[in-house]
Amino acid sequence: MSKKTICTVLGTRPEIIKLAPLIPLLDEHPRFHQVLLHTGQHYSFAMDAVFFAELGLRRADVQLSVGSSSHAVQTAAILTGVEQAISTHGIELMLVLGDTNSTLGAALAAAKLSVPVVHIEAGCRSFVRSMPEEINRVLVDHSAAQLLAPNEAARRQLTHEGIDEADITVVGSTAIDAARAFAARAVGRSIATDSLLQLGLPSDTPFLVCTVHRAENTRPEVLPGLVRGLNRLADQHPILWPVHPRTQRLLVELQLPISPRVKLLPPVGYLDMLALLLGAQALCTDSGGLQEESYALGTPVLILRNETEWSYLVDAGCATLLGNREDDVVSRGLQSLAPSENQRMRLAAQMLTKQLQDGGAAQRILQAVVKRWLS
Repeated sequence: MSKKTICTVLGTRPEIIKLAPLIPLLDEHPRFHQVLLHTGQHYSFAMDAVFFAELGLRRADVQLSVGSSSHAVQTAAILTGVEQAISTHGIELMLVLGDTNSTLGAALAAAKLSVPVVHIEAGCRSFVRSMPEEINRVLVDHSAAQLLAPNEAARRQLTHEGIDEADITVVGSTAIDAARAFAARAVGRSIATDSLLQLGLPSDTPFLVCTVHRAENTRPEVLPGLVRGLNRLADQHPILWPVHPRTQRLLVELQLPISPRVKLLPPVGYLDMLALLLGAQALCTDSGGLQEESYALGTPVLILRNETEWSYLVDAGCATLLGNREDDVVSRGLQSLAPSENQRMRLAAQMLTKQLQDGGAAQRILQAVVKRWLS
């Protein structure tokens, strides 16, 4: 029996994590030959290879090593590399996830060559067209042949945009699957206690985890106020902050003072991040993937943005929007961190988990792809 060659594309930390439950299933399927293609959009070991190691993933078959650059240069390199891979490996189906330049470049290259595109996380919208990620999602959704939505809200958005319901399947979120599957391996890791001791605090001090990396938050006119807000928040709630390389560069360039109660950490691996989330009072982040990972572990999410693609978490009460202005971060943050509100958000996460019965997304993705392309 002949096998269909499917190419799974990844290039950033969130894609590696979210595709980790699915990649082995495609490798094991008797009627698929999977070509694993890594664009190299995240190009350092700390931001990339450590996740492959911790998640037990095999090496990529194709490594483009595009590295960091402008959106145009990076996307062009991905387009060119994926086009060549399609020809070299006889790729018949292209599977992409999310909203990165890797996702967009691979989807466009495939669509131009009439290779069907399967988009995981289809239909998520922030409704802010100034965000590169929003443009990427919309373009990929409208070039895809099969759209795998994480929830009903995303499905409704796709139909609202005129996409045929027959092409859409609700499958859930593999980020949630991965966080819960690997949480046990993260228990007992010492990153939180070590960091608190380095701040001169007892190892059992309640703390926040923070990440900041999005373009709208790392602009010179925004980041200083955001950092001042986090410094003020840390007066009452010490912060452990794994810093993205781009953010670290800007902190230095702009000479932004950091509170002695904020511990700046280098980029951390997946298991260390899960350990931080498991121990934290709450997560302060502008990351989309971490919002779902934090929810999956029952930790309240304080979103350093004015909107989110994962609006169902806000609607359910287990996440809240702080914005990125200094006074909003402080006032809304302190309100959310009051003991009664923090506990309410934790209960909301438990209730949402029971309501959605989420989990098993990778299996549903595989079933949907098999039904559409192998039947």
